[in-house]
Amino acid sequence: MVAAVERAPEIEVVQHALAVDLLLAADGGVAGLTLHVMGEGQRDGVGAVLCRSVVLASGGLGQVFSQTTNPAVSTGDGMALGLRAGATLRDLEFVQFHPTVMYLGPDSVGQQPLISEAVRGEGAVLVGPDGERFMQGVHPLADLAPRDVVAKTIMRRMLETGLPHMWLDATGIGGDEGAAAFWERRFPTILAVCRSHGVDPVTDLIPVAPACHYASGGVRTDVWGRSDVPGLYATGEAACSGVHGANRLASNSLLEGLVFSRRIATVLPGELRPWADPAPDGRTAGLVAAGVRRRVQEVMSSRVGVLRTAAGLDEATAELDALAGTPADTVDVAAWEATNLLTISAALADAATRREETRGSHWREDHPERDDADWAGHLDVVMRDGVGTVEFDPAPASDALVAAGAGATEETA
Repeated sequence: MVAAVERAPEIEVVQHALAVDLLLAADGGVAGLTLHVMGEGQRDGVGAVLCRSVVLASGGLGQVFSQTTNPAVSTGDGMALGLRAGATLRDLEFVQFHPTVMYLGPDSVGQQPLISEAVRGEGAVLVGPDGERFMQGVHPLADLAPRDVVAKTIMRRMLETGLPHMWLDATGIGGDEGAAAFWERRFPTILAVCRSHGVDPVTDLIPVAPACHYASGGVRTDVWGRSDVPGLYATGEAACSGVHGANRLASNSLLEGLVFSRRIATVLPGELRPWADPAPDGRTAGLVAAGVRRRVQEVMSSRVGVLRTAAGLDEATAELDALAGTPADTVDVAAWEATNLLTISAALADAATRREETRGSHWREDHPERDDADWAGHLDVVMRDGVGTVEFDPAPASDALVAAGAGATEETA
């Protein structure tokens, strides 16, 4: 793809840039966007790019939380841009947390090293402070239980013990080959990362804790990547295309990125909007200080993370509302990213508060059961006059549909 782009003289690639907001035409559709280019010698500052369509492929929202497996740029920028422009964000409450992410200390934030389930697949086990295995009896698969089950169990042990992490014991894997040779052959990258942080998994226990891994929700699209803003499309983790449901299977992210990108490319040439001048922007300006970013992450991790309750969510909402009143004194990328993080955090907390049940990767300690009677469906976040609201869109539970369709013909299936 890179080679094809480089061969096309009509395509201009602008690197080190942040899309700030959509420019909307009088009919509410795309007219362009504002773009900040981060000083590469010839450009520096904010400008406008007029265009006939915009495709969001900006990734997820992992940096909303203090610890994540996502890269530093995953600040929910595309989702926040879409929300402010009138697009609907769907299923934000369904965030998958990876259970075994290496704990690097209380002051470590941002992207953390992931310790793959494959290590547990080779025989590594989770243990507590006294070396006890705590996954046995929790689930028939014990240490190989689904991610959400393992993440919740680790968090409960952390709360019970007051410790910031548990441990992964992989010192016994390798069999006759021996742990050292096995680690070198089977997991050389994880081995190198652990050793770079002062832990040798051949002989040491690996400190682990859950961290944000994947957002199942995003900009609501149809099966061709179209949002409900004319001319705005979304693909990959920025989108909610419907392939995940309430939890995420690992390879579905490949489906979401490749299939829907190709579908957008198929329909886009025939759907390009006419060129239009941007209409006057009546949206309320509100840029928050870059310094709120760390506190937003702390609030989201402690109150809107793996285990959620009504009281914790209410506290999170109150504090996020207070942080929204911290205006930026400098207009720069850090302030825009902090604003996007706060925007998405507030929307996610609102959706998690509204869904009073446990389903998939959304776990309410005060509502531990799944409730199809009241909550089979999607929660959609929309923004009107700068205020986000949550709307419920009923839909049959997908596993019930699968069961009902077990005897369907190939044509109807």
